[in-house]
Amino acid sequence: KKFRVEKNFSQQELADAIGMHSTHLSRYERNLTAPSIEVVKKIAEVLGMSIDTLIYGHQDERAKGSIKDNELLTMFAKVQSLSNKQQDTVKDFLSAFVLKTDLQKTLAAK
Repeated sequence: KKFRVEKNFSQQELADAIGMHSTHLSRYERNLTAPSIEVVKKIAEVLGMSIDTLIYGHQDERAKGSIKDNELLTMFAKVQSLSNKQQDTVKDFLSAFVLKTDLQKTLAAK
């Protein structure tokens, strides 16, 4: 529903565009039933977005939902504005830190 409203579609307009009755679309929007992948594909095409975005939301929304630490979320948002090379450096640093932490856990368990 959120994306339909953002794109200025009425429920009836979207239902007509994807070839279904608005009652079915209403059920999807209220999470009473789940659409088939074919219907999801049609909705995404009409709304001009990827299936991934339609199902999971915008990347920022997903990050807010999965990263609970606001300071980390802010830092990751700032990293997005860095050059590709700088972003790669941040990724390398994080990968090395996570690898080190995993290795320490593995060694401590032995």
